[in-house]
Amino acid sequence: MKFRKNLLTQVVAIALCGAFVSSASAASFTITDGLNTSANIDDAGYFSSSSALGLSYFGREFVNLGTWSSNYSLNANGASVGVADQVTGSNPLAASILFGGGNVVLTSSFGGAWAFTETVSIPAPGHVAVQIQLTNTTAATATDVQWGVGIDPDQGVPVGLGFETTNVINATGNASSVTATSLDGWSLTLANTTGAAASAINPFVDTTACCSPVDPALMLAAAQAPGSYGFGDYSINLAYDLGNIASQQSVTFGYEYIMAVPEPETYAMLLAGLGLIGFSARRRMQG
Repeated sequence: MKFRKNLLTQVVAIALCGAFVSSASAASFTITDGLNTSANIDDAGYFSSSSALGLSYFGREFVNLGTWSSNYSLNANGASVGVADQVTGSNPLAASILFGGGNVVLTSSFGGAWAFTETVSIPAPGHVAVQIQLTNTTAATATDVQWGVGIDPDQGVPVGLGFETTNVINATGNASSVTATSLDGWSLTLANTTGAAASAINPFVDTTACCSPVDPALMLAAAQAPGSYGFGDYSINLAYDLGNIASQQSVTFGYEYIMAVPEPETYAMLLAGLGLIGFSARRRMQG
């Protein structure tokens, strides 16, 4: 799972971008595939609430509705390093957007105990990919490093179907992914894209609170198994156990947000169900 790199790699990655956007001039940046997929990324690296469209596909918004919720968390040495949370606007790693253009945006920080570089891109319609490079810049090895990422999908809201989704963990380990599907069949999947041992990554459905970041230590300990976690206003998450990271060493990992429209038969079933409900209501009124 771990691809160790030195600090020079970060400098090269930034230089290859060819252009920069300073943090003073851009608190967020929108990327798009020029067709039907867009994402608005904040300096901190989560989906921004400064725009009505934080994460959208075919005009359907997935996250910036109700209480916005897009976040990530970092633990090390048995304690929390910080939580970056769209709701509070927190940016504990003091990151800023260094480059934005077309379908790629680069967010990075080089101060403090950790250097953080996040690249967000749209590799295919409906897919928003995130790659994280995390570097321990202290003089000592960081132990028990953990990363968590979460989002509260609300794609049913724009069509009047509410905040609730059906939430399913599809697989764990290297194939980890978790999906939230609205009543009309629009789905958001948060999936790992990094090779890993089966115990290194855990998907998690938070059935207790829709909009609060979840401690990655809790998610890893819970070890939720594949299956359905019910219908509700829940967040979907991934937790990474990154192990120990030596001084001046890096770990790189990634995940992807996959938005999908329902198949035609899903619409047909929905319309049929609504028709039966209407027919039943009329029968009761006539009776």
